[in-house]
Amino acid sequence: MTRDDPVRLYRTVRLIRRFEERAVALVRSGAIVGGIHPYLGQEGIAAGVCAALRDEDLVTGTHRGHGHVLAKGADPARMLAELLGRETGLNRGRGGSMHAADLGIGVLGANAIVGAAGAILTGAVWARRRRGDDLVGATFFGDLFVWRGCCWRRSCWPSCGGCR
Repeated sequence: MTRDDPVRLYRTVRLIRRFEERAVALVRSGAIVGGIHPYLGQEGIAAGVCAALRDEDLVTGTHRGHGHVLAKGADPARMLAELLGRETGLNRGRGGSMHAADLGIGVLGANAIVGAAGAILTGAVWARRRRGDDLVGATFFGDLFVWRGCCWRRSCWPSCGGCR
């Protein structure tokens, strides 16, 4: 860790917090139609994990994915445009809060199925490694995920020869 890392991490945490507070205000005002799943209170997790990742590394997340997308380096203006359903959004306004993704920076998006993001990430990393790419993946999940069988099957698969 360098002297600049704590400041960089703080700025990422602050960016996520301010983004989420603005998004909540836009939902309340009616500018964002429907709902969102804010990442308030979890900003440090995304900031810390994504700070350790490289540009080519992959990320999947939960239904509370705004922080993951921003921490990995997505343009906040394009992320906000996505929530507003605008053509200039990360996914042309079609992914919204739940499915915001930015493949260009390794964010594969979120999934509403509990535990599915980990399995999706495992497959994506495996496929890229089979092509010879040197990368890692990080998935974000909640406590319900660890009670799902797919969590443990996915974690054991590489040790059984799946990533060779």
